[in-house]
Amino acid sequence: MEKIKILQVGVGKFGKSWIEIIKKSPEWELAGIVDINREALQSAAQEYTIPEEKCFVSVEEAIKKTRPSAMINAIPPRFHKDVSFIAFDAGLDVIVEKPLSDNIKDAQKMVSYADEKGKKLMVSQNYRYRSQPRTIRTAIEKGVIGKIGYALINFQKGPHFGGFREEMEYPLLIDMAIHHFDLMRYITGENPLSIYAKSWNPCWSWFKGDAAVHLSVEFSNNIQVSYAGSWVSTGRQTSWDGDWEIYGENGSIVWKDGRIYFTAEEKIEEIEPIKMEREDRYLSLYEFYCTLKENRAPETSGKDNLYSLSMVFASIESAKNGIPVSIRLL
Repeated sequence: MEKIKILQVGVGKFGKSWIEIIKKSPEWELAGIVDINREALQSAAQEYTIPEEKCFVSVEEAIKKTRPSAMINAIPPRFHKDVSFIAFDAGLDVIVEKPLSDNIKDAQKMVSYADEKGKKLMVSQNYRYRSQPRTIRTAIEKGVIGKIGYALINFQKGPHFGGFREEMEYPLLIDMAIHHFDLMRYITGENPLSIYAKSWNPCWSWFKGDAAVHLSVEFSNNIQVSYAGSWVSTGRQTSWDGDWEIYGENGSIVWKDGRIYFTAEEKIEEIEPIKMEREDRYLSLYEFYCTLKENRAPETSGKDNLYSLSMVFASIESAKNGIPVSIRLL
């Protein structure tokens, strides 16, 4: 198997975890790591035994000296565009951590510039690359519950991240809800039409911005989704996927705590998740590899991801103005 050289940009608390994924993926060769924070760079280098000549504080220098073919962009979202543009100009394909950007205009520019340069842009929407949502999607495609009518989703967590997330104006919507929005699209197989959101910050919150939200989403084919989310739950914690109830004409699918059930009247059957050799970011990175080798669009391409990202910013607009907002492919 021919390996592809990939440059890792951003090796902070979360970003550096990509290094282990690269090292354990036989398709990839780690060309080097980059971070403007020398302390983070040194920490990652020590933890993963990366030689000094493969560690850089400059993206341009790293590309020039290591000659990679691809890049993982795992820096904070507001810097995704600038670093991705450097990569595209150098002829690199890019996989970027979600969200694609912290604003829709930069996201659009990234998609357009990648197309202009003839390069691939993929978003690592890793939640959809897990066995449970893929099992549910398959069951729905097989007609297990018939035509979907509506879904209820509840997400409750209380993480103490520190750093930039706790300074965001809408941390839950911008940094987390994108996962659930993308799962809504993936599981239903439909795209959103409108969204109505109410966000607020509970009095005990340790976030600067709104860390809780209730919203209603209308999808094509008259599918309605209700979503309640919080990043400051002091009570019960759901899984990171959240609790899902998907209702159709022939029954419902319940996804809770990693287990999936089909229910119809008095009948309850557990659905065994499909077996997968890779999941999560390992499968996301493998999809990126296959995309390059097969010269095709990624499942979670930047262009497709604009639908998921548009839900984030439509939610924020709705929360600010107190009215439903139509969602357009921007």
